Amino acid sequence: MSFKEKLSWSALVTNVLVWAFYFTRLGQMAGEGSLTANRSLWLMAGCVIVLVTGHTIGAIVAARSGPQSDILVRDEREQAIALKASNAAFLVLGAILGGLSAFAYVYSVKHPDLLGAEPLSSAALVAVNGVVLALALAEGVRHLVAVTLFRRMG
Repeated sequence: MSFKEKLSWSALVTNVLVWAFYFTRLGQMAGEGSLTANRSLWLMAGCVIVLVTGHTIGAIVAARSGPQSDILVRDEREQAIALKASNAAFLVLGAILGGLSAFAYVYSVKHPDLLGAEPLSSAALVAVNGVVLALALAEGVRHLVAVTLFRRMG
């Protein structure tokens, strides 16, 4: 398994675990009625710290478990895989953000007081977390496509 494939596996697992926890916990807080901007911010900060730590540990393990020459070299196969994976991720990101934009427009037309007096109202929290969800899904798709292509292309 190449260094880049190990990184993609590590990133895929880390992203899925961290963002699944984040959005599950966010949903639980919303269901309990305890979701506030402050709690959401601290949850996000904690998840980002865990995400960065997980990526760092994954990169260190991947680097130490293979030949050092594999780290610096990026052949045509790896470039093609990265390009295809990034294209798929960009399509997912664009589709989700386009859908969120359309939803926000329709919803705001029906509810003109969408944001209310508080700058970080629940509507703004939903919008921000919608963008975070779009980014998380796009990254997940990117790494999933990369891992699939690494496996398929040998």
